[in-house]
Amino acid sequence: MSLVNVPKLQELYFHPHKLPLEILTCVDDDFYDFIEYLIGPTLSRLLRVQEINSVPILLMTADVFDHLFLKINDFETDLLRDQLLLKIDNSNPIVKSASRTKIKCLLNILAIASDRNMKPSKRNALTIQINSPRLLFPSATTIATIETITPTTTISPTSTADDQKNHLLKCIDDWTSQSENHLNLKEFKLKDGENFKLNVTTGMSGIEATVECQCRTKIMLGKLDGKLIPPNFYRHLKSSTCKFTKRLLKEQKDEENINNCASSPTAPSSLSQSSQFNNSNSQLTKPLILPNRKRTFRSTTADNHQKRRKQ
Repeated sequence: MSLVNVPKLQELYFHPHKLPLEILTCVDDDFYDFIEYLIGPTLSRLLRVQEINSVPILLMTADVFDHLFLKINDFETDLLRDQLLLKIDNSNPIVKSASRTKIKCLLNILAIASDRNMKPSKRNALTIQINSPRLLFPSATTIATIETITPTTTISPTSTADDQKNHLLKCIDDWTSQSENHLNLKEFKLKDGENFKLNVTTGMSGIEATVECQCRTKIMLGKLDGKLIPPNFYRHLKSSTCKFTKRLLKEQKDEENINNCASSPTAPSSLSQSSQFNNSNSQLTKPLILPNRKRTFRSTTADNHQKRRKQ
């Protein structure tokens, strides 16, 4: 595929509508060439080693940088770590800001292009159905078929703000049910209005949504195929900047340490044995105290008398 007509990332950031829509259908080598053209060969290799080979898979991936923090002994991954991560003193490495910003810009541009791609197809589908000859003189069977098919084929199930919100809440609930895999948290559940606030509104640019985390960070949600999707919220929860998940992980670790200390069978017995041993040693080393006999004048004279007789 030729990339001659594709603008650079800097131009697409301000004019995302200039991205050719055929880019959305690129897969494998064509897709990796497009990624390399926009954001460089290193980030293109990062997607390749994870087999993220198309736009839909990229948009549905929670965080492409998670691969770098897995315990993988691989030459290519080690090389990517050296190029994409930044080590500060003895603390854990972090992703370089420039690399994360490039990925964020790319995701926003692709999400807008995907939304543009869906709108014409919806209009065309509606036009075809209205102009269909079968609808000019519909039979009873045709009418029954339209009543059953129309809600699922012509009307999006997330056409209203309330439908979009219910869709997002279900996605978030499904994701948190696997929180042990995503966040290393056990029995973790997110509740709207308690752990986060989901705000879905309808404006000039359509239906939009923001999520305010319990750590008071606001996240703008993206779209895929005209539907609001919550991966931006997932990225925030997994990032090092979310104080909410940091606090939960700390509380879980503290509770595990307390449980481990309480369930340890050797600690009390060893303490009692050592105390008994110390007590026995103190009794053995205790000096023998004899009564202090006072010597009188008579006892001293008698002793001298006996010594003279023996001589």
